[in-house]
Amino acid sequence: MAGSFVRKMMTGVVTFAMAGALLAGCAQERSGGTPSSGSTNQSAGANKEKETIEFVYWAGAGGEEEAFRDLVAKFEAEHPDIKVNAQQVPSPSSSDYYTKIQTRIAGNDAPDVFRIQYQKIGEFASKKALLDVTDLFAEDKENFNQSLLTAVSFEDKIYGLPHHTDTLAVFYNKTYMDQLGVEPPSKLEDAWTWGEFLEVAKMIQDKGLAQYGLAFNWKESSAYRSLPFFFQNGASLATDDFTKGNVETEEAIQTLAFLQNMFQTVMSPGNSMKGTEDFNLLFTSGTAGMLINGNWMIPRWEQEMVDYEWGVTYMPQNKSMASDMGGNALAIPKNSKHAEAAKKFLAFMGEPENMKLFVEKGLFLPGRTDIEGPFEYNVKDPAMMDLFIEQSTTVPEKLAQTVTMSEFSKANQALAEALEMLFTQGVTPEDAAKTLNAKLDEIFGGK
Repeated sequence: MAGSFVRKMMTGVVTFAMAGALLAGCAQERSGGTPSSGSTNQSAGANKEKETIEFVYWAGAGGEEEAFRDLVAKFEAEHPDIKVNAQQVPSPSSSDYYTKIQTRIAGNDAPDVFRIQYQKIGEFASKKALLDVTDLFAEDKENFNQSLLTAVSFEDKIYGLPHHTDTLAVFYNKTYMDQLGVEPPSKLEDAWTWGEFLEVAKMIQDKGLAQYGLAFNWKESSAYRSLPFFFQNGASLATDDFTKGNVETEEAIQTLAFLQNMFQTVMSPGNSMKGTEDFNLLFTSGTAGMLINGNWMIPRWEQEMVDYEWGVTYMPQNKSMASDMGGNALAIPKNSKHAEAAKKFLAFMGEPENMKLFVEKGLFLPGRTDIEGPFEYNVKDPAMMDLFIEQSTTVPEKLAQTVTMSEFSKANQALAEALEMLFTQGVTPEDAAKTLNAKLDEIFGGK
């Protein structure tokens, strides 16, 4: 089902012959990786006639890996002159994924396509490390989620395919909730307040049902997942013009105080920014009664939550509702040795039917807005995905702008350090805010 997005790529593409089967550096990334489907069936002679592109990606829970394998196989079938050397590697949250990508780009040994979080686009694009792919969207731009398209843009140029999005909500142990006589909210407008949320978490502990009331999918590299709480309280990391920090406000300090209280009273000490405890295992084992995580985890819970019933409800709210802007893009390094073939692959992954296949198997929301439903998500209770779709509408525009700015990687690190100070060092919210604000002023260029 090739639209104008693909037709744009079918002209002017030069096919390059390769003498070798793999790019230098592939072996380094193969550790623990998964070759593309069908790649071992190619004869040596056939490989020499093909142009090989390297695609580096990670795959989390659910059907992501299967979706990538299926789409790589489909692309190779439709483009017999191109072979995809697909390298699955550990996720950024558990590895030095981006450092390796940056090192390979700097060493002129870049992969041809790589998966990238929206939060990293600005950083890579500002360093002129990504290929401008604006031309891919010349006739198809209006069919993409405009917020996500903004997320892959820098200085009015587009540097990646907005592949999919996702968001956070609250998974809960229904077995525990039934024992407490608690019915979690089933409507967005009825979402728990901050106070109600903590009260339920404490009840789980006080009744001896679980050691901890809550676990949270955050680590040092993903400290930005705490940002919804700032926006729920009318706070933000940066001023409206993004030139200074904005966390010494009353609203921001209140948010830091809430997060500190939440961590110290209902969470495991090993679930901090630099902790090593598996937050998912805390939930599946029944050690934590609730977990803030994303929609991509649903298939895992269907397999692993064998001892408990479980469900999902909305993020808590305070002055307003907010959740995280998740998801990932696909990008091409500027010094890709096979840029035109890589752009073909990007175009293919952006076709409606291929994007639909990926988000259905991976439990995501598409980057396009013109894909016709219904979506055939492979879950037992489709209403869960409907909840996440509704929750995704609560992502504030300024939050999206914040996490995609070119300086955000440094801001995220500063936020992680401030939260770790709050959680494990007993620093007051006021002092943490002062330290964080000074760092943000420097990062954002404030005077």
